[in-house]
Amino acid sequence: MKKIFLFLAAVMVILAISSCKEEKVKKLNNIIVPPHEEVVPDTIIHQMNETESTDAVQWLNSTYKVHVHRYTNDSLTYITDNNGRKYRNNIISVKITRPDGSVFFDRKFTKAIFENHVEQAYLDKNVILGMVYNDKDSECLRFIGSVGSPDVLTEEFIPYEITISRMGDVGIKKVDLDALESLPLDTASV
Repeated sequence: MKKIFLFLAAVMVILAISSCKEEKVKKLNNIIVPPHEEVVPDTIIHQMNETESTDAVQWLNSTYKVHVHRYTNDSLTYITDNNGRKYRNNIISVKITRPDGSVFFDRKFTKAIFENHVEQAYLDKNVILGMVYNDKDSECLRFIGSVGSPDVLTEEFIPYEITISRMGDVGIKKVDLDALESLPLDTASV
């Protein structure tokens, strides 16, 4: 009887010890605050995809070709966004040709065209995102352009209407986001 009692006591001690060890393991796995991970700075310089579009536009009783091309250029400074990611700046090339093939307008735009329309601190952390042909009247061709974050996961941007007059002069004005929804955007040129 003594042997059975000693055997049962030994089994209970072993179970008690093993259950205590298991409890410690469970407590270690239930950490509420994750361990601190060191943030490694992103050394890659990112860039947006190159895009091109060409539209045939009936304007001034003729058909003009409007060609818009977005690309990056290493000669421009890089920007660093709020997350520490570096991006190349974009260039938007707009070329408008007459029906006879002669060039009516040919200009490269960078975010510098918006310097008088947005704070410098915003321009320092953002890029010119794009420009698309939108509409026309007897005096000018109208484009929608924007400057904002190049990160595809954000929707941060400021829209602008850019006009090119029949004399080749460029005008820029900020577009209210509510008004942007009512603009007759030609989605075929996007």
